Amino acid sequence: MDVDPRVLASDHDRLRRRAVRGVGLDGLVFALMHGNGNVILVVDTDRSGLERSDVDSVLAKEICQTFTAIRVDGIAFLSFVDAGVKMTYFEGDGLHSVMCGNALRCLTRYCVDRGYLPADQDFVATDDGPKWVSAAGGEVRVALGEGREFQQVDADRWFVFSALPHLVVEVPDLAAVDVKREGATLRFDEKLAAHLGHQGLHVDFVQRHADHIAIRTYEPGTEDETLACGTGVGGAAYVANTVWQLPFPIRVQTRGGEMTVDHHDHGLLISGTIAYLLTADTPQRAG
Repeated sequence: MDVDPRVLASDHDRLRRRAVRGVGLDGLVFALMHGNGNVILVVDTDRSGLERSDVDSVLAKEICQTFTAIRVDGIAFLSFVDAGVKMTYFEGDGLHSVMCGNALRCLTRYCVDRGYLPADQDFVATDDGPKWVSAAGGEVRVALGEGREFQQVDADRWFVFSALPHLVVEVPDLAAVDVKREGATLRFDEKLAAHLGHQGLHVDFVQRHADHIAIRTYEPGTEDETLACGTGVGGAAYVANTVWQLPFPIRVQTRGGEMTVDHHDHGLLISGTIAYLLTADTPQRAG
């Protein structure tokens, strides 16, 4: 990704000098990462000295919005519980989400790199239940669980809960879609939300091809198009397999590059590129 390292360093310095409701951020241990262009900030909660009660929408929003070099799409707070590693996720505007596929991929990479998780396979606790993760062979794959609550909404659209609620809309020309405008219209459609029984609807515009699908996603919290949405990729692939009989594994072209969706005992598996943008691995105190 094209990020000015000087601006990013300045953002980090500003973050270290901030406090949110008396919680100093100078000792924050984190990694700014991206999964296919979906920018995620992984915070090592325990090593940062944060209490569980500190982690909420206000703190999440203030941390994310400190960065100006790049839009931070969301923040994943990593903590340790009896079951092992837990991820608590918020969108960049502070909206709490029970899951995020690309955040889980980034958090898995972070944890394996630091020995918190074995590379072969394990589970990460989320607010949508435990999720299978693996970095075997250097490739991070994470499970979203099975597609749930599947239903056809209209001739060209389907609903599926793929760890988050998704409306999949088939379009003939993906490049022509005004994702922000059309996505917002569907996301804030109260009658549609009531019919589906879900607020915070993600909207995935999908064009099918002979051997793959292409996707553009409107994401709540960001309230705009995101370069890649992991749960959206999973939900769209579920529709492609169920409705259009496209066999797994399914290649999915996002604006942030190609991702792959497969299926195994733990449900939909997503994989793609992951990279570090900035690492603050050693607690530092602002002078």
